[in-house]
Amino acid sequence: MPSLWQRLQTTAERFFKRRSPVCRETTLTQRNIYIFFSQEGVMYALLMLITFVMGINYGNNLVLGLCFFLGSLLVITIHYTFSHLSKLHLKIIDVQPSQVGEPVPVRIEISTSSKQPHRQIRLSFNKQVFGYTQLLQPSINRISQESNAQNKPRQSPTLILNQVQAPQVISLWLPTTQRGWLVLPRLTVSSVYPLGILRAWSYVYFKGGAWVYPQALPYDLQVNQQVKTDDIQEIARQAQAGQDDFEQLDSYVTGESLARISWSHLARGQGLLSKRFSDPVGQEQLLDYYQMPALNHEDKLKQLRYGVAQLSQRNLPFRLRLPDGEGTLGQGRAFEQESLIRLAKTP
Repeated sequence: MPSLWQRLQTTAERFFKRRSPVCRETTLTQRNIYIFFSQEGVMYALLMLITFVMGINYGNNLVLGLCFFLGSLLVITIHYTFSHLSKLHLKIIDVQPSQVGEPVPVRIEISTSSKQPHRQIRLSFNKQVFGYTQLLQPSINRISQESNAQNKPRQSPTLILNQVQAPQVISLWLPTTQRGWLVLPRLTVSSVYPLGILRAWSYVYFKGGAWVYPQALPYDLQVNQQVKTDDIQEIARQAQAGQDDFEQLDSYVTGESLARISWSHLARGQGLLSKRFSDPVGQEQLLDYYQMPALNHEDKLKQLRYGVAQLSQRNLPFRLRLPDGEGTLGQGRAFEQESLIRLAKTP
C-alpha cells in the first residue's frame, strides 16, 4: 500500500500533467509556470518578518520603512522572475539511440517571442529514468551565446543558459544503465533571476524516447577469411552487389570483371552488357543467439552486439537470429543500426 507521501506525489504529478500535457513542443505561460521562495528567499522573508515585528513592537518608523521597502522589492522581483520564464518556447528536435553506459543525447530547440532576453535559464531532467530513481551527474554546463559555438558542452543532464533571445539548439544527456526503451523523463525549466530570492519553474513532458542497446561483450568470433586471389576478390565484390539470382543487365563499366560480361549478348552484336544479381552470397555470416557461448540471456545479447560491430566494421553481410526469429541479410551502417535496435527491443 502506498504511503501518504507517495499518494501526495502521485496527486501532484497528475496536477502538473494536466497543466502541461505530453507534447513535442510547448510554450511556457501563466498556466504552467509556478513561483515560490528559494532557500535564500526563505531567509529574506524571515528578515521581513523580524523587521516588521521590531517596527511594531518599538514603534520605530525607520524599521517599518525598511520592512516596506523589502516588501516592495519582493513584489517587483516576483514580476521579473516570472517574466524570465514566460513566453519561452521549447521544441524537441531528436533523441539518438545509444548503448548501455553511454549517455543518450537529447537535442532541444529553445526560443522566445519576447523582445527582452531571458537570463539564467536552468534546464534539467528529472531523476526518474526507466521507472526507478537514478543518480544524475551533478555537474552543470554553463554556456552563453558566444561560447556555445566554440566550446563543446559536457555531457550533462543539466544545463544553464546565461541568455536566451535568438533561437538556439541545446543538448542534454541522459545516463543509461539498462537495455530497452528509455522514456524521456520530466524536464524542469527554472530561473532565480534577478535576485535569487524567488524561484520560478515549469515542468515539460516531452513525447518520445530512445532505444538503448547492450554493450559489446567480446568473444571468439569465427569469420570466414577472404582468400587473396583475384577470383575470390571478385567473389567478395559480388557479395556486396549480389550474385545469386539474376536480376537485370546493365551497361558494362570499364574496370568491371570480365566474368560479369554477358558474352551471349556480345556475340549477337548487342554490345558489352554486365550481369546484375539480386541476393548477396560469398562472405555471408550468421549471428545466432543460440550459438553464443554465454550462459545467460543478457550476455548473449552483448556478444551479438560485439558480432554486429565486428562484421559491420569489415563490411561483411550477415543475418541476425534472435529468439523472436531470423532477420534479413544485409550490411552497411544502416543495417548495423537496424540490428542494434532489434537487440534493444528483444524481451
